[in-house]
Amino acid sequence: MSVILADFSKASMAHAVEANLFAFFNHLSVWPQMQIRDDPDGLWTLSDLPFPLFNSVARARLPEAGADAAIEARIRDCAARGVPTLWWTGPSTRPADLGVRLERRGFVLEPALGMAADLDTIPINVEEPSITVEPVTDAATLDTWSRVLCQSFGAPQPFGAAFAELAWSIGVDDASPFRHFLGRVYGEPAATCSVFFGAGVAGIYDVATLPDWRRRGLGAAVTRAAAADAITRGYRMAILHASAAGTGMYRALGFEDVCPIGQYVWAPEGYFR
Repeated sequence: MSVILADFSKASMAHAVEANLFAFFNHLSVWPQMQIRDDPDGLWTLSDLPFPLFNSVARARLPEAGADAAIEARIRDCAARGVPTLWWTGPSTRPADLGVRLERRGFVLEPALGMAADLDTIPINVEEPSITVEPVTDAATLDTWSRVLCQSFGAPQPFGAAFAELAWSIGVDDASPFRHFLGRVYGEPAATCSVFFGAGVAGIYDVATLPDWRRRGLGAAVTRAAAADAITRGYRMAILHASAAGTGMYRALGFEDVCPIGQYVWAPEGYFR
């Protein structure tokens, strides 16, 4: 385990919001379907899977004079495989106008907000009799989890199957740095959450609820379960990347706004999700 981060200064939290994501992509080297290149210019992943997440660029620190050429090279690599790509930006991204350059080449921005919380301030034990949350520890529950994730986000099931394979490769036991939680209402699967332990913090991802069960506290319940798991492992800080729709819930749980996170997506001509 990396050194636990307990510095709650704005600069430290902004660093953590990005560093946990970078650590996650680095960890994907255990998955045979993913190629990873990690060099001073950035962290690059590439696969034959037609989903942006699996073909990401993170931690881009490009020389200004070479940024456009790097973007063109990435487009060529992904176009050759017929796959879309997702380019992440944040406070450490260089050059500062990289987002503008990406949009100029046809990337579409999906904005997010980096947030962080002191785990000691998150209310963990909240009684919600109709809701239960369980850790994913076997293949059958992981399949159910991936189905709920896809239905919640409107993603195709092949994405869920690939994500489940990735999660299984990393591991779903207590020792895994990548843990998943399934929320149920009256016993019926309805919500998901993941937590990745890296860069000294707990990164909360994949918080999703089926449309019929939204606004009933499920998102908060699975987030609290991930936070509770992090606390038992000794972590002090949780980070996440929130959509505009989720910021209110996370603020109510004790998360604070830290920094904008850009998610720029490019897809080849004729690509259908």
